[in-house]
Amino acid sequence: MIYTKQQMVGSYMIGADVNLSVIGLFGLVESAITEGMGVLKIDGLTIKREYNAFWVFTKNRIKIFGKAPWGEVLTVQSFISNVSIAKLDVDTVLKKSDGSVIAYSRCEMCPLDAATGRIKRTSAVGVNETIVAEKPLMNIAFEKFDDGDLPLVDSVTVRSTNVDYSNHCNNVEYLRFILNTYTVAELINKPIKEIEVNYVNQSYEGDTLSVYKTTGDNRDLLSLKKNDQTVIKCVISH
Repeated sequence: MIYTKQQMVGSYMIGADVNLSVIGLFGLVESAITEGMGVLKIDGLTIKREYNAFWVFTKNRIKIFGKAPWGEVLTVQSFISNVSIAKLDVDTVLKKSDGSVIAYSRCEMCPLDAATGRIKRTSAVGVNETIVAEKPLMNIAFEKFDDGDLPLVDSVTVRSTNVDYSNHCNNVEYLRFILNTYTVAELINKPIKEIEVNYVNQSYEGDTLSVYKTTGDNRDLLSLKKNDQTVIKCVISH
């Protein structure tokens, strides 16, 4: 099943250049994934109620091909592209009215038992034989990268508004912490073309996260750590 909706780029989704921001893009992807899974009755609220489990994003890689200005109406499509014993890959594509693709995402996610925090089988949370993978529209592979020995650039505290219904920091909020290490001028003059986030561990309200970053000409590497334990690592290409 391919979940499709029309989405206008609202004022709360844009950055200083009056185009869809990276934060706004990640939010649209998250919404499309959860709404599509809701149609399949395997969304987070459903599996929490019926199986005492919740989904966590483990990886998300997004390629950005173009801009979408405030007021632009986009076609957003989201679909499961791979099903395994413990994980799903969900692809999301955003298109302009002329059919051109402005962004493509592949998100890897797995279900966790709410009582134990352990990974559950996807079949244990309603992913049955009726849920089949669709053919991907693009080839996207997740990258392996090391986050060791990066310089410390910031420190942030997870606050109440960063926390979602699973009582951990929401995946989009981590991206906010990451992007706040850039200036407005940097985000405008060196636009992000690709970003991959690996969600390694969870963090909770009150946790202090140290932000580490190294910057190259066209590629930056960042990580967020809690007491020297990696929570998030991220690679950004310009």
